[in-house]
Amino acid sequence: MKKKVYILLTITICASHLSYGQDMRALASDLPPYFSILTEWGVRPDWDETSENTIFLNKLIGDVFNINLETREITCLTSHFYHGGIFRAQCLPNGDLLLAINNNIFDPKNPEKNRHTGLELHILKKGWTTKPVSLGQFCDEGPAVSKKHMKIAWTLAGQREIKMGDIIYKNGIPELENIRTVVSYADSGKYVRLESQDFRPPKDEELIYTHYWGDEKDQYHHSQVYGINLSTSKITKYTDLQDSYNEAEGIFPDGNYMLIESDRHQPLPERNKYKLDIYKLKLDGSGEVERLADFSTRYPGILRSDNPVVNNKGNLIAHQYGYMDGAGDGRGIFILDLEAYKEYQMKNK
Repeated sequence: MKKKVYILLTITICASHLSYGQDMRALASDLPPYFSILTEWGVRPDWDETSENTIFLNKLIGDVFNINLETREITCLTSHFYHGGIFRAQCLPNGDLLLAINNNIFDPKNPEKNRHTGLELHILKKGWTTKPVSLGQFCDEGPAVSKKHMKIAWTLAGQREIKMGDIIYKNGIPELENIRTVVSYADSGKYVRLESQDFRPPKDEELIYTHYWGDEKDQYHHSQVYGINLSTSKITKYTDLQDSYNEAEGIFPDGNYMLIESDRHQPLPERNKYKLDIYKLKLDGSGEVERLADFSTRYPGILRSDNPVVNNKGNLIAHQYGYMDGAGDGRGIFILDLEAYKEYQMKNK
């Protein structure tokens, strides 16, 4: 079966979204030189196992695409089978994809209604010609994928418990074994939520997750980054800035740093309104962070930088630029070159 190849098109951002009337290219020209445009559409990027390609969704609930960093050729990976919308796509160490697929009938009037209840985990084998195979498990929001081992973790519906398991292949068919509960907040307060994020390299001895809590108006009002040691069950709190939003995102390959989305730069009245930007968090318990992007400051109330992931070499970050319209809502993907970033910071001290 032939793959569908798409030509990258320029999509102009409506002036009603940007008060400055700027499109993505104008935004890029206004940013420091270590930012560059990867795509002018798409959301939720992830790196493949070679770091030569970026996997992403065309929209919040859609299809999965692959873009080669060198050639910029874009290929749709999921157009050969019917589905009710794919919410998440993450690359496994062997190159296969872990997909969170809506297994219900898609409702265009309420497209995200199954985001927290009906996402079934599947494996799509590299080559992208076969149908995905169900793992028989359902997740709420995004799962965690090990960078080194065929191991995943996922949050159950209700976001009170996180499970993990090992992916094995029997006669080429993937399935899960050694399924066990990692974290359980089943008896905690009504408005507590958890989301699995990343196994900590290089040994996967710790699972990093986000702990949310709030009230009846907003169940995700506060969030902090936590980690649980998978051998001892010891829990470590890595961010502790009250009245702020701090969500774990991509982890660095050495396991010493984590990318987070945070609104800590906002004055207190403007926190917890998802006016976020990307930070680099040191995973030593100090809570030390470094801000890497300032989209929400350049375009207050309109844009943010979010959903960052680091490649396996630790030198490039792919992230989307998003609007304040909703969680995960983006209109394109940037590359942040960390080596160019360091050079820029040294020259502009």
